[in-house]
Amino acid sequence: MFLTHVAAVALPLLLVPTIALFACAAFGQAALADDYPDDVRALMPEFTPAERRRGTVLATVFLVSLLAATFVATLTWIAGTHASGFAQAYGMAFATLVAFCLIDLVIVDWIVLCWWRPSWIVVRGTEEAGGGGDYLFHVREQLSRKGLAAMFGLPLVIAGAATATHALL
Repeated sequence: MFLTHVAAVALPLLLVPTIALFACAAFGQAALADDYPDDVRALMPEFTPAERRRGTVLATVFLVSLLAATFVATLTWIAGTHASGFAQAYGMAFATLVAFCLIDLVIVDWIVLCWWRPSWIVVRGTEEAGGGGDYLFHVREQLSRKGLAAMFGLPLVIAGAATATHALL
């Protein structure tokens, strides 16, 4: 039942943050400027205040939608299966975030950014940067301290919120 819930509930919910991430990568590149390889960052133009604001708004939409999708997947798991306890909620929140990390790594990073590299997602002025196609860079970023802290820490918060919400309902 656990994997069925991930496939039937969490993955469809993750479509929203995936679309939001694509929107951020295409129209809010200033928000993601620190998430590119060094050679790409060196060639990036200075972003205008309007580009920075747009990036902040789109990054916020992405993060809120990711947290909301994970929360809903977790809450529906503990409510629908009569699962009890924080561990059940943490497991679902963790699985949902791992699923998103795989979507981000394989589809967004490897297929779109590294392999396809459409003009709408490449930051202007960085077209010739070699780091744009560095597959291992994206793996290292996912497994960095920041990435692992998010992957293991966010489920703690989300599971706590879902468990508390379920107890109140």
